[in-house]
Amino acid sequence: MARVLILGGGFGGLAAAHELRDVLGDDDEIVLVDANDRFFMGFAKLWDLAGVRPLDDGTRWLRDVEAHGIRFVRSTVDAIDPDARRIETSGGALDGDALVVALGAGPSTGHRGLLGGKPHVHDLYDATQLPAMHHDLEQVSSGRVVVAILGGPFKCPPAPYEGALLVDARLRARGVRDDVEITVVTFQPMTLPAAGPDASRYVASFLDDAGIELRSGVKVVGVDGATRTIELDDGSTLDYSVLLGVPAHVAPPVIADSGLAGASGWIEPDRHTMRTSFDRVYAVGDCTMIPNAAGQLPKAGVFAAAQGGVAAKNVARDLGAPRAPAEEASFDGHGMCFLELPGRRVAFVEGNFYAEPTLDVRLSAADEEHFERKQAYERERLDAWFA
Repeated sequence: MARVLILGGGFGGLAAAHELRDVLGDDDEIVLVDANDRFFMGFAKLWDLAGVRPLDDGTRWLRDVEAHGIRFVRSTVDAIDPDARRIETSGGALDGDALVVALGAGPSTGHRGLLGGKPHVHDLYDATQLPAMHHDLEQVSSGRVVVAILGGPFKCPPAPYEGALLVDARLRARGVRDDVEITVVTFQPMTLPAAGPDASRYVASFLDDAGIELRSGVKVVGVDGATRTIELDDGSTLDYSVLLGVPAHVAPPVIADSGLAGASGWIEPDRHTMRTSFDRVYAVGDCTMIPNAAGQLPKAGVFAAAQGGVAAKNVARDLGAPRAPAEEASFDGHGMCFLELPGRRVAFVEGNFYAEPTLDVRLSAADEEHFERKQAYERERLDAWFA
């Protein structure tokens, strides 16, 4: 009997766990370890913020994977020994015959400090701050709402722009938009470098149509909660009534301590097989750095899920599972990113994110049919993973 440890219950970990259950023997054990007890997709937070749907409606209990023959252990991963394929958790040690590391990424310490402890300042990506964001956006009736991308890399590149457009729609519904400015600040030279200039211009055009100011190529260097001002690296300042910040994301400290991280600070697996330099240790999703023509693969759940499936198939081959695929599985870089616009419209950026010398990606027109496709994407995976 073999045991596979999957560290992290996000997109990559869940996809790997279910694929392994399909291809491993019935007596083999799959253990999913996560510090959290629930799963939801990132865009569900924006749906909550926009009033489309409460976050709870898209939330599932991780323990429900046990009905699929996957053991769930709610514990923090405190140490990883990739040579021995052994982990130390808050609930004790676990050994495996293979590891799939899918621990995601979290906000940088510096940006947590920049945003933390200041009134009307929130981490746009932090679900625990949704009630406070709701309160502030419902109270604001003048001044400026700022959506500030503080640094990179950050998860789900379209999300800050989706957030700004949803805030615009929310303020219009309240009848106060004419008295509230909205400004997006990004350190990047364009809105979506990871998707290319065409997609970036497309996003910028929607911001312009909504009357949202875009300040690109500038970095936030200070936030003064007392005066409600933001200091930018070009020497200018911006006042704000509400600040929604997007911090840079970093790999969990346990990854650096384990020796799994490369020079980038992230795990750098083979970008096709998802193997690390350690035997029978794989890494997928946001805790990895996958180079491509635009710099690196976007940190998005769609890519993590595809990588998790590839890693699982290759683990099964490593372990000699009877239902393992005959050929080595490979992630080809194809994927998509959702771009949601007000009015139940969604566009897709789809294509080959491994193409050289430039990405081979296409941008679909935004419409309600694509919005329904996005809803179906969530529904199908929640049903497959938890029902």
